[in-house]
Amino acid sequence: MLHMDNFSSLFLSFCTILLLPASSHGKQPENHVAFFIFGDSLLDSGNNVYLNGTGKGDSLPYGETFFKHPTGRLCNGRIVPDYISEYAKILFIKPYLEPGFTDYTNGVNFASAGAGVLPGTHPGTLYFKLQLNYFEEVVKGLKQQLGDADAHKLLSKAVYTFSIRGNDYITLQNNTKATASFRKLYMIMILGNFTVGIKQLYAHGGRKFAFQNIGLIGCMPATRASSRSEGCLHDPTVIAKMNIGLSRLLKRIKQGLPGFKYALFDYYTSLTMRTLHSSQFGFKDGKSACCGSGPFNGLLFSCGKKNGTASGFTLCRDSSEYVWFDAAHPTEMANQQLASLLWDGPSHTVGPYNLKMFFEMA
Repeated sequence: MLHMDNFSSLFLSFCTILLLPASSHGKQPENHVAFFIFGDSLLDSGNNVYLNGTGKGDSLPYGETFFKHPTGRLCNGRIVPDYISEYAKILFIKPYLEPGFTDYTNGVNFASAGAGVLPGTHPGTLYFKLQLNYFEEVVKGLKQQLGDADAHKLLSKAVYTFSIRGNDYITLQNNTKATASFRKLYMIMILGNFTVGIKQLYAHGGRKFAFQNIGLIGCMPATRASSRSEGCLHDPTVIAKMNIGLSRLLKRIKQGLPGFKYALFDYYTSLTMRTLHSSQFGFKDGKSACCGSGPFNGLLFSCGKKNGTASGFTLCRDSSEYVWFDAAHPTEMANQQLASLLWDGPSHTVGPYNLKMFFEMA
């Protein structure tokens, strides 16, 4: 006869098993799609909070619109990956460096504010190669958690998203001694290192890759503030070359890697239109930042820093009226519009695939 104490223990053990997440059993739903994110501040969901340096987004008013507290996102609320997660009906993807984060079955965010493809772009950040090294650790963790076969299945069905190279470009632009030949070599190095990374992810089973091109760096409030100019200050020829270079690179990669599929989002044009023609998209201001100090509220890293300048910082009443939240990052409202385009925008804006196709793809 079963003793009552033994029966209670068995019952509790059974309940515990039922309550364990599916990933603990090494099984995932057939339609489960993980989401892996690589890049810079536009996609960083909080990694820089755990690093020394600037670009943390760890004080109000960052995060206050949606999260009600700072999360490390350089935005008043959600960023593009958060909206993509909502559209795909999955949880927000956690930053890799978050303490205690070990269940990688939903995906991982490796993005780091200030990061570039090249290690020297912003030392102290998670530059692209370091993000890839951390991904290798995630692969090991998934194999231990799920087994080799199920881990490979998860990685093969996953969506990989990238926003990086912008900081490399800014570093190049700030190098006043750079010759034309050096600039050309620099861009070749960026695309070369980027290609190596894509092939590394492909080797682990990755097949669905989403990219956004470099944005309108010369029209950011930070750029306007440094020049005190109403107009945009940038070299459109160089940005165009870098964006065209990415498009050509992806076509070459597709030819050489069977099953490789990509979505290329024209982030540059999408954000340019909202900045220069803000009223057409429901905004009142496309030049100045909602939060910051100095001309156009464009002094870098002054938003949220009460002692950052002599007068502190100013904050707009309604961030949804602004394209830019701080000196270099869009508002939650702008991010929602951009994410919507990346999700299922027209083919001239995102193609040949979009993220909706990727997440619904078997």
